[in-house]
Amino acid sequence: MTAEIREILGQIATVQDMVIAFKDEGRCRRILEAVVWPSGRICPGCGYRLSTTITGRDKGKTARPGLYQCSNGACRLQFTATTRTPLHSTKLSLRVWLTGLWYILQSDKGVSSVRLAEAIGVSQPTAWRMGHALRLMVGLDRQLEGVVELDEFYFGGKPRRDAGPVKAGRGQKGRPKTLKTPALCVVERPLMKTIGAVAGGAGASVVANLSEAEAERVLTQAVDPGAHLMSDEWRAFAEAGDAFAAHETVHQASGEYARGQVHANSAEGFNDRVRRTVNGVFHHISPRHADLYFNEIGLRWSQRVVAGQATRQTRKGRKVERTLWSRIAPAKQIETAFRTAVGRQMRRTPDGSIRIVSSVAVFGL
Repeated sequence: MTAEIREILGQIATVQDMVIAFKDEGRCRRILEAVVWPSGRICPGCGYRLSTTITGRDKGKTARPGLYQCSNGACRLQFTATTRTPLHSTKLSLRVWLTGLWYILQSDKGVSSVRLAEAIGVSQPTAWRMGHALRLMVGLDRQLEGVVELDEFYFGGKPRRDAGPVKAGRGQKGRPKTLKTPALCVVERPLMKTIGAVAGGAGASVVANLSEAEAERVLTQAVDPGAHLMSDEWRAFAEAGDAFAAHETVHQASGEYARGQVHANSAEGFNDRVRRTVNGVFHHISPRHADLYFNEIGLRWSQRVVAGQATRQTRKGRKVERTLWSRIAPAKQIETAFRTAVGRQMRRTPDGSIRIVSSVAVFGL
């Protein structure tokens, strides 16, 4: 990445700074190329590092600006910085894309598609797809290591009653059933608590049920076999944990929530973040796309650095040391998102939804 682009991104601290930084389409294209190819252009088709520039309309020709052709004789793919990313074949300007992504990332818990559409001047369906493009880019592409916590949670709620509901009788007759959807989350504890240390990764995935088979599927995809797993006493977790280097549990049913460093409190904190985000921002998420929303929440969880330590007093008067966190700037988070964007694509479906087309392994998708 050039010093010019690094300086531009480093100066974005407010909405006014963002508007100035992204006001020119040519500058936005240079910023996007710098974050997608921090070490120079790479062909998204074959990975070849040599390519030629095709003269664009900005210099009197007919090709779109920012178009390149791979110099590999067996490939010869013509590509741009958005090729084979969630922005593939976009009709929106790069200025609108970068502005929208910045708005999403600068919020503590995200922005609904309705509010995003009002802020950047696009339709609500377009804003919805823009949000999902970011969520697809930031999905976990590595296995979590070190100490990893595991926990389950539910999201969703009761279905609406029919216009003429059956009158409730004795027992459960006529009472609508709850259609909550189960999910499993994994949270990586930070390796250090010194100032400047980064938070660990986090993510979640929708599961069919809380069985051992589903727990093994999630853990096999998301957690390194050499990790030290921590969870509650749920039987499926205990059996699935045998495949890892170590597995310790707390017995929450008997009131044990922590035993020294053995606890799943970070995972429960992530679960609570999911509930607050859904209730406060999106109000409802479909189980079909829930993994994408979990990706965004996981990004916010991991894009923090330790700012210091503070002594706090509990309700019972006991003094404890708490870690203070500082959020990484949204412009830096854009860099993080686009560095793993190549190979992850979305396609529209006839019903107005999206279909994920990914050539790389992404947790939960």
